[in-house]
Amino acid sequence: MISCDAIRRNGSVLPIYGKNPVGRLYYDAEGNMSVHIMRAGRKNFRGETKFRAAPEEMRSAYESYEAYFSTYAVDEENHIIKHTVIGGLFPNWTGSVQPRYYQLSGDRLILSTAPIGTNPTNKTIVTLVWERMK
Repeated sequence: MISCDAIRRNGSVLPIYGKNPVGRLYYDAEGNMSVHIMRAGRKNFRGETKFRAAPEEMRSAYESYEAYFSTYAVDEENHIIKHTVIGGLFPNWTGSVQPRYYQLSGDRLILSTAPIGTNPTNKTIVTLVWERMK
């Protein structure tokens, strides 16, 4: 993973998982995908189990990590990959279709969301840049 940025309409850029996010994105030939993204340098919990973590530890862990798995279909004409989410960290996405606009450039895959947000004049686009592992 190279970057995961929220790009606001005014041009400002927010690196959602920090300047050096860590992640893996997998697509297989059978139409399955999985993605994991995290902020580098996440702190360990004080205890030995997540089931006894303090609320602030749980919140920090949740906000610094994203993951889901899905099936996918590629619309080459419109440069869209549609992820039909089976499950993931954010339960509201289960069963939903998450479209991603894609661009390929050498060993890089750039995925972008459609503009998101509740304010129609201040939408945000999330752009993820991935590089093929060698």
